[in-house]
Amino acid sequence: MFDRVGDDALTAPSSDLATVRRKFLDVNGEHPMTAADEAHVREHFQPATPEQLTEIAAGRLPLPGYFLADGTPMVADIADCLEAAGSIDRLHDWFLEFWPDDPTTAEREWLDFLSGQYVCLRKLNPLSIRNKTRLVEQARVAVDARRADPRDESAQGSLAEAVDGGLAIMGLDQILMPTIAYDRLRFGGPSSRDVWVDAVRAEFNNPQPPALPIHTERLTLRRTIPEDAVANARAWADPDFARYLLLPQQNPAEVAFANLQHSKPPDGPHRMIALTMEHEGTNVGNIVLFFEGTGTSGMEIGWTLHPRAAGQGLATEAARMGLRLAFEHYGVRRVVANLDALNQRSAAMCERLGMRREVHRLADFWSKGRWTDSYEYAILRTEWEAQQG
Repeated sequence: MFDRVGDDALTAPSSDLATVRRKFLDVNGEHPMTAADEAHVREHFQPATPEQLTEIAAGRLPLPGYFLADGTPMVADIADCLEAAGSIDRLHDWFLEFWPDDPTTAEREWLDFLSGQYVCLRKLNPLSIRNKTRLVEQARVAVDARRADPRDESAQGSLAEAVDGGLAIMGLDQILMPTIAYDRLRFGGPSSRDVWVDAVRAEFNNPQPPALPIHTERLTLRRTIPEDAVANARAWADPDFARYLLLPQQNPAEVAFANLQHSKPPDGPHRMIALTMEHEGTNVGNIVLFFEGTGTSGMEIGWTLHPRAAGQGLATEAARMGLRLAFEHYGVRRVVANLDALNQRSAAMCERLGMRREVHRLADFWSKGRWTDSYEYAILRTEWEAQQG
């Protein structure tokens, strides 16, 4: 469909197209556009119609965000804005109503809107413009606070909301487009997304694993190794071991293959850590911590204990160290545990760890051929710290 776009643009009066092209170059300069850049533009923008070019040349609609190599002017879809305003004639006054107490900012934003340079926005409208400005400032303040104190809980929450969004709130990740090479050239540096989404995540959402192994009074917590498959297969052969786990019983071949996968270095960003519990040289179970969502302010903890090692408090000892890792090494503010409500041993262990049962969900998930209830336990860092005396 795009093969004819260049010709379609030429059906507009040549003076309009030339005027728009000249204005575009005055604002953006001349820069190369890669094939990947063009593919992005074709996906997210649309060819300007002759009627639109006439209005753009007159300064009544935004300039194109891009010109393709074949000369096609590509514009953002602002149909919702025009519908809300009622007409092109009303667009300016409607736009300014979003800054009722700040006419200077309103007019400046109108000119930026007309410049066509708000290509960073997934939806070009004054609400997105206002939200971007507000969230960038929110992120800026939160970044400064977290650099001063990485465990500032208010800053953690504010930064996560600004970048990732929250309840009924879209964050910068949802508001901002991916950045293309052409934009970095014409804007002379990194984009808003580069700075306030990607760089923020790289700085604050890039946790590192702890030094291993970790020793407790009776346990060594270490990475899984292929040789753990023998002890793990023995545990999986016991139906009671798998009763409250999400997976069904596993045969030795399944266990050995899964064990081999788990023993490999993690692929991608560090978002979880699974540790084998070793007691007196024997693998007796597993403990896992993983981050919730895209941020790093909350983790979930889980554990398994081989039946032969039950009744000695080993899982509790490992889980206490897991909480210490979560709060001291990873600096999270909250840890949760989700479990089958029938798993009374794990529920009792959560309570020994000082976790609160916050949720009892009724028949909320399907497991082992039945709908079953679940519990969610949780503990805050402040609560955990108080327990440490």
